[in-house]
Amino acid sequence: MSRLQKMDVPLDQIRGLVLEVFKNESQSQYVRVCNDVAQLAVSKEIVLDRETSNGGYFGREYVLDGDDQDRVREIIWNLIVEGILMIGINANNSEWPFLKLTDYGSSVVNSEMPMPHDPSGYLNSIKQDIPEIDDLIITYMTECLKAYRINLLLSSTIMLGCASEKALLLLIDSFINSFEDDVKRKQIHDKFANKMIKRQFDELTRSLTTIQSGIPKDISDGLSNVLLGVFEMIRNYRNDAGHPTGVTISKEQVYANIQVFIPYLKKIYQLINYFKTL
Repeated sequence: MSRLQKMDVPLDQIRGLVLEVFKNESQSQYVRVCNDVAQLAVSKEIVLDRETSNGGYFGREYVLDGDDQDRVREIIWNLIVEGILMIGINANNSEWPFLKLTDYGSSVVNSEMPMPHDPSGYLNSIKQDIPEIDDLIITYMTECLKAYRINLLLSSTIMLGCASEKALLLLIDSFINSFEDDVKRKQIHDKFANKMIKRQFDELTRSLTTIQSGIPKDISDGLSNVLLGVFEMIRNYRNDAGHPTGVTISKEQVYANIQVFIPYLKKIYQLINYFKTL
């Protein structure tokens, strides 16, 4: 076996590798998980084999650096706390170091959409689809995902709402600036100025309805469901979370909101880029 050098990457990136290991095999044990993570790290060129310059050769087996083994163990315990993994695989192997996906964990790792339990993968998916994404949206979503993973569901919901509102405000700005005539642009600006986000949203909805027929079909398709529907859903949950209403928000609801946020965000940036061309 070839011992790898320490991986100079964030913990969240190694977390993604651990989740991928369990997606490939639903049950394992600690040492094997470490070895499988090492194999993935080399195959993805996250770390290079010390003995070769091309990331290793077919058939070589790898062992993680001691510090990285500790990081994998830390990730595993976090995944146990989050309900993704459980200790033991059956009655005969019911204790550490044996590990198995829970039913919830299985649904998470097999999801076709980016998952909040893999924050690095989730945020990278956004950045790949939207290279120009605003840094503040990423900041809010980073906090949202951290809160979700430790079951701070109200905090996660509020951060998601902040990210959603920032995206909507960027869309409103691009819509206003799409008017070349100074007088007309000032008139449109005044319709949004100094209004609460809900009233700005309603004004934007009315404006989009009047021009929707002129928007390219690939952008206008699903506009009501993806953009308008998701914004209202996220805003309502954020209001419930941010005020002493006593309303309980389930983990499944927050999970669903985080997943639909990406197509919602893509639709917003499609519109932003469209308005920039006018």
